[in-house]
Amino acid sequence: MAQLVFKCPRTGMNVQHWLEEAEPREQHPVYESVVCKACTRIHFINSATGKLLGEERAN
Repeated sequence: MAQLVFKCPRTGMNVQHWLEEAEPREQHPVYESVVCKACTRIHFINSATGKLLGEERAN
């Protein structure tokens, strides 16, 4: 398991979450849905990079 910290897009708070480590089997990104502890909504996180869905395009 890997611990990651992401910024909740609704509240701006840093949120800790544990994800199972991604297996390098595909070139396509794999996103996992997680329930945010800051806003209780679902966010999609790239299991390989730990970035939120859409964050790659913004940065």
